[in-house]
Amino acid sequence: MVDLRLGIKIYDNDWFLRHHLSPEAAADILSQMGATFVIAQSRFLPMQDSAVESNVRDSQASDYAALDDVAFRQALAARGIGYFACLNICFDPAFTAAHPELLPIDQFGQPEQMQDWYIGLSPDRAENLQHKIAMLEKAVAALSPDGVHLGFIRWPGFWETWLPDVERASMPEYCYAPQTLLRFCEATGADVPTNDAARAAGVIAQRYHNEWRDWKCSVTVDAIRSIRAAVHRVRSDSAIAINTLPFFRSDFDNAVEEVFGQDIARLSEVVDVFEVMSYHQILRRDAQWPADIGADIKQRTARRVVCTLQAKALYLGGMHANKGRSPQISAEEFARTVSALEHGPVDGMCIFTFSDLLNVRQTSDGRQMLNRLKHFRSDG
Repeated sequence: MVDLRLGIKIYDNDWFLRHHLSPEAAADILSQMGATFVIAQSRFLPMQDSAVESNVRDSQASDYAALDDVAFRQALAARGIGYFACLNICFDPAFTAAHPELLPIDQFGQPEQMQDWYIGLSPDRAENLQHKIAMLEKAVAALSPDGVHLGFIRWPGFWETWLPDVERASMPEYCYAPQTLLRFCEATGADVPTNDAARAAGVIAQRYHNEWRDWKCSVTVDAIRSIRAAVHRVRSDSAIAINTLPFFRSDFDNAVEEVFGQDIARLSEVVDVFEVMSYHQILRRDAQWPADIGADIKQRTARRVVCTLQAKALYLGGMHANKGRSPQISAEEFARTVSALEHGPVDGMCIFTFSDLLNVRQTSDGRQMLNRLKHFRSDG
């Protein structure tokens, strides 16, 4: 079983392409940071740009061709660092662009449009799940990971924009596309118009509120169950971890279940590790909040829970400007957040991202942050 004390997300290739580290040198640095596991994208499971610039640029292609992810995974294993292979499921702008018929539709009857870098897919899109399962089968065979981390395994929505002063009624809720409404009616016996999204949303709100919530949550579970079965056909002991939204059920009248389709109790049937995206600066929360949301999720499941913290401030420009987010996370604030988690019930923590730590490790703040991380729940 992977030691979940301290993880680090590796969502780009900067360690190799910009810092010019070998797999062994990168693994050494991660070991020195105190990492016990990583959540990593790879050539087998490449990421597209999100809050992190993950795409490999054309100018980097020749250098990128030399990257050996298997060697990196083996170097980590030799140092006792667990490896979760990461794949985003319901976020894939390239696949979505190639299959516009799969776009979700909101309660106002509007097809989803890209916001900043984000455009999502609903977890009932079989074509997307089949595509992702095929990728995972090859990756798990090649990398033999300790676990597989499923990113964006939820119903669509740019959750980072759901700030404390947002009104839920003004936010898009998906998916009222004809194919999804038809599946809902077939599964539940509901009588809902399938070709009029706005009318369907009204009927569901009035007559089928609980059925809609429960069905959406069950679809998320079923998608993970299918992926889990495929992964375990290749490597039966690979743990399944998921991105978990950092919302209390009281936030936005239980939007975490009703809008995004993540019910922790139900998900516990198919998930081994809940990785909570407790990004406090993004959501304008204080240093105690990650520990609080982590504890709330932990009390809802017997599975393991880790909270992920930001290593730097994000979402400050473009459409996110002037939203009241703090422009920085000081070393002192970071330490307070880590300390709050340390004394809570979660099983461990994770840092977003490795590149951010590499970029600051020679600075005064960076050294303080890394020192605090290394001693998280450790006698060393």
